Amino acid sequence: MAARSSSTVFAALTSVCAFSAIFAAPAQGAEYRLTLAAGQIPRAISSLNLVQNFMVPEIRKRVAALGTGDTIVFREAYAGTLLKPRAILLGVQDGIADIGFEPGVFHPDKLPLDQVTFATPFCTADPAKTTKAGDTVTARVPEMRAQYDKFNVVKLASSSGDTYQFFTSFPFAKIEDLRGRKVAATGSLLQWYKGLGVTVVDSNMMEYYNSTKTGVYEGFIIMGSAAVPMKYPEAAPHVSVMDFGANYTNFIIMNKNSLARLPAPIQKIIQDVAKEWAVRADIATAESGRQGIEGARKAFPNATIRVIAESERRRWAMAMPNVAREWAASLDKQGLPGTKVLNEYMAALRADGVNCLREWDKE
Repeated sequence: MAARSSSTVFAALTSVCAFSAIFAAPAQGAEYRLTLAAGQIPRAISSLNLVQNFMVPEIRKRVAALGTGDTIVFREAYAGTLLKPRAILLGVQDGIADIGFEPGVFHPDKLPLDQVTFATPFCTADPAKTTKAGDTVTARVPEMRAQYDKFNVVKLASSSGDTYQFFTSFPFAKIEDLRGRKVAATGSLLQWYKGLGVTVVDSNMMEYYNSTKTGVYEGFIIMGSAAVPMKYPEAAPHVSVMDFGANYTNFIIMNKNSLARLPAPIQKIIQDVAKEWAVRADIATAESGRQGIEGARKAFPNATIRVIAESERRRWAMAMPNVAREWAASLDKQGLPGTKVLNEYMAALRADGVNCLREWDKE
């Protein structure tokens, strides 16, 4: 049998090595692009800061660790640069953004059942307890989850904002000081002014500083954690520590089509990281709320920061009509389980040792 030529042997070896290299090479994978939008500034909201500095990089890291070669590229649009604060829900529905940081407080009409904490002020200042109760109700009442279906989005995770405080351009110590004043809040928060003899303006945290500074209105309700980053005491130097309560309002939502087009392992990573974000967000939010007022004392020495007496907080609470019952009854008339959600939420709070200033569900 004739010996093979060296060139033939070399060619055969080269072919084998090339074939082996094809199967030994790492998978090229796919690049998945996702747009994430928020209407607020990350430095002003600790839970949004964690979207930017925990959730986004953690998803990237875990996708890379899959070893498939797949990558996630995020386009991040904060501070309303892509979608304004009230446009997140519909923007994610329309696919303008794939993922959104959605403050549910903006949508009492579109996400009515998620407003339960805004209908029950003066309960707990603890974000974790608020989120736990809200998640309990969401698990027990299917209509809570169904709210999102009509917008073709899924709520990946929920967290709560820190307790709300009251900022004014005029001295405030008792509810009589509010008579005839023009004050602002956002969405469902407006009902907290009922029974107090004020004129209300529907606004949002991105407008509070300038609108108060220019006299459009004289005060507003906002989380204490936002005081320093948004410099609110410059415009509203009378800061009243009211502790209206934490609220179940900060949600991560995602377009269902955007989620479905991703491979199952990446879908799971996004869902898992979002849930971890929620736990971290409530811890960070509680701390930023505690630090917010103390930080304001140091950053704005000319501001007057007053802790409102428990008796005066109770007077404010009792001056209001039973906004919880009103809210629940209005939803019941629309065929939604308003009363059921109210009862379940209050029961969940009581089970966790929370005592509200008013028994909203029992009065």
